[in-house]
Amino acid sequence: MINKISARKDPEQIFISCRNTAGAALSAGVPVAFEVDAVSDGNSVSYAVDAEAGLFAGITDDAMADDAYGLVQVYGARTSAYCSVASAGYAVGLKLQPVSGYAYLTDVTSSAVGGSDFHFVNIFETVAGAAGSSTVQNFKVFIRAL
Repeated sequence: MINKISARKDPEQIFISCRNTAGAALSAGVPVAFEVDAVSDGNSVSYAVDAEAGLFAGITDDAMADDAYGLVQVYGARTSAYCSVASAGYAVGLKLQPVSGYAYLTDVTSSAVGGSDFHFVNIFETVAGAAGSSTVQNFKVFIRAL
């Protein structure tokens, strides 16, 4: 694990080194899960999907080219993670998890994720919704995927 604390006043953030096996580049702030296919080497990650909620690895720190190594944040506050926000918005502390087939997190009670009991990420700010719509953008989150 890699700890990127630069000064005593900085919050603790923990990262692991992983290999992108998604078949395409991964953007920064995307939820990823460990791959479990026959050729997996134990550090391969791809887009996280609901069926793999228990294999959630963390949030990509920077963009990762396909078949390249990069850092995945597994603990701590993060200022930018892709989240889909429903029209009602989110309150601080709401549980989030990956959405099957998409590169973002959403509310665990959303029908898109099936209300799974797995959650490793909480929203870290109040987010206002927009009536009749949902948006995907970067928000502050807190990750606990150790």
